[in-house]
Amino acid sequence: MRDPRLAPFRVPALAFAAFLVVQAASAAALFALKLGGSPAGVRAFYLGDAARFAAPKSLAGLLEVAVPHLAAIPLVLFAVVHVVSFARALPARAARGLAALSFGAALAGVAASFGVRYLGPALAPVKVAAFGLLELTLLAWAALLGAVFLPARAEEPARADTAAGAAEEIAE
Repeated sequence: MRDPRLAPFRVPALAFAAFLVVQAASAAALFALKLGGSPAGVRAFYLGDAARFAAPKSLAGLLEVAVPHLAAIPLVLFAVVHVVSFARALPARAARGLAALSFGAALAGVAASFGVRYLGPALAPVKVAAFGLLELTLLAWAALLGAVFLPARAEEPARADTAAGAAEEIAE
C-alpha cells in the first residue's frame, strides 16, 4: 500500500473493486444474451426481428433503460475516479484521461441505443464499441483499486520484521 493512511479503507475499496468486476461480467453476459454481442444482434434488438417476432424498441422502452443508467453509471464512475485519484494510483493527467474515456464510453453507449433505433442501423457498431470500451475502463478502474489497496508482497515481511524488532526492543 502506497500510503499507510489508506489502510482503514482497504476492505471497502477492495469490495468496491470486486463489485466493479462482478458488474462488468454481469453486463457482458446480459449484453451477449440480449443483444448478441455483435452489430447485427444490436440492430435486431433495437429495430425488431420478424423471424423472432420481436418488435422494434419503443421510445418508452429505451427511456426505461436509459434513465437509470444515466444516474447509476456516472455515480459509480464518479466514486471510483475519486478514490483512485485521491490514492494517487495514476498521474493526474492519466486519471483525467481514463475518466474522460469512461464517461464518454458510457454516454456513447446510452446515446447509441437511441441512435440505432432512430437515426440508423449503421450506428450499431458504435453501440458495441462503446459497451466494450466501458467494460474495459471499469476493469481498469478495478485493477487500479487493487493495485493501491492490495498489500504488496514486500509489505508482508516488512511488517513481520518491524513487529519482531519492536518486540525485541520491548524485551530489552
